[in-house]
Amino acid sequence: MQHLFVALICLFVTICHGANVTLLSDLQQLNLSSGAEIGLNLSSSIGFTSRWSSYDAPDYIVGVKPFTHDDVAKVVGFATKSSTPFLSTGGGHGFSITLGKLQSGILLDLSNFNNVSVDTNDNTLTIGGAVRFADILEPLDQAQKELPIGSVSCVGMVGATLGGGVSRYNGLHGMLLDSLASVKMVTASGNIVTASTSENSELFWGIRGAGFNYGTVLEATYFIYDHSTPLVLNADFLFAPNASQDILQYFKTFEIGLPAELSLIFLAAYASEFGGSFIIVNAVYTGSQSEGEKLLQPLFNASPKLKNLTMVPWASVNAVSFFGADNEPCTGSTPHNVYGGAVHYFDIPTFQNFYEDYNELISSNPVELDGTVYFIEFFAKQAVEAVASNATAYPWRNITAHLLFNFAYDTIGGPLDNKINQFGRAARKNFTDASGFAQPELYVSYGHGDEDLETLYSAQNLPFLRSLKAEWDPNNVYRYNYPLLP
Repeated sequence: MQHLFVALICLFVTICHGANVTLLSDLQQLNLSSGAEIGLNLSSSIGFTSRWSSYDAPDYIVGVKPFTHDDVAKVVGFATKSSTPFLSTGGGHGFSITLGKLQSGILLDLSNFNNVSVDTNDNTLTIGGAVRFADILEPLDQAQKELPIGSVSCVGMVGATLGGGVSRYNGLHGMLLDSLASVKMVTASGNIVTASTSENSELFWGIRGAGFNYGTVLEATYFIYDHSTPLVLNADFLFAPNASQDILQYFKTFEIGLPAELSLIFLAAYASEFGGSFIIVNAVYTGSQSEGEKLLQPLFNASPKLKNLTMVPWASVNAVSFFGADNEPCTGSTPHNVYGGAVHYFDIPTFQNFYEDYNELISSNPVELDGTVYFIEFFAKQAVEAVASNATAYPWRNITAHLLFNFAYDTIGGPLDNKINQFGRAARKNFTDASGFAQPELYVSYGHGDEDLETLYSAQNLPFLRSLKAEWDPNNVYRYNYPLLP
């Protein structure tokens, strides 16, 4: 019996290796450009982009690092015709559990497309599909321009845009996708097309909010804006856990309207160097320090253990925020089991009960859950709501605050994993029930991946999004990142 088992294993390995070699050979026969690289082993010297999270991650057998736009078109066309699963990767920060459904596929690593170009005459920024927020900071700052970028610099910019793009500057410039002028992309058929308000406009509508479903973005052009102020106030406050209710009450005072110039982020975690559980509130104000301090006075009154207030250029905000911990969330290739939430109102009992339960969870598992973080992102929405609700596929312009529960641990599939998933689902339901929305709403890029599609894309938008899907990707090859279809 043991010999039979060994023989079956050997047969399985032989068949799989043969299939891998065949796929590698097929890709090598596509006549890609001389700068393109193909590798059978993703840990090879080619240096493929690592995923930020290894939780329910896709499984690849071959990686391709294209060098030209035509390379991408050839690989996508081949994958579609051969029914080979694939995923295009820029920054690699997506964490939906639907990504794990991709098995034995092709990694299409876009990291060669890292170009950044600023046109101050047209007030536009053009980037390649793998550019991260960090890559645009210096070029825009030199041109005295700005954009509503994400609060973590290592995240891929195009991927963040396709879902919406929440930002400290949402109150001034809207969602990041509201600044998107056009994209050049490869569709499922292997064709290269441009989408904008004047060309393939319906596709462009769908890309802005559900873009993962329609193609691979090679290049994106954005409208950019003059600096709001020469310097920005960044304020960080470190609190003990018992300050949580005072902080939440302060947030609630802005529930009906946070000033457009102000953003607030609540971070709760555990670290032995801080003596256990702690809270950090980061505030950014695009105005004078004296005006900002007046708005932040309740945080001073809440007795922070540590505080730091500095006036910095727009391009330096991410680097200095959270006491200079911008790179902390960027550690890759580790499991991150992430749940998200959204609220219209701050129901203090719900928030406080969650924080107490969360604090107990991480305090009782400090080693196992090291790196676990809970965020409340409270960004102004004047410019977000100024855009018509049907202007883009992004449906939820009335969200007051976005929530992220980022559970970091190594033992996937064990008792702790089950406990975390139960905890995450319960927290999501409790916040949804108390959110103040008539129907559940969630920023798609913060979805766990098991939500109803109506929650991510809205019942109103789904029919047209699916009709676009039938037109541009009838074989549903782009089906792994928050898919519109099963």
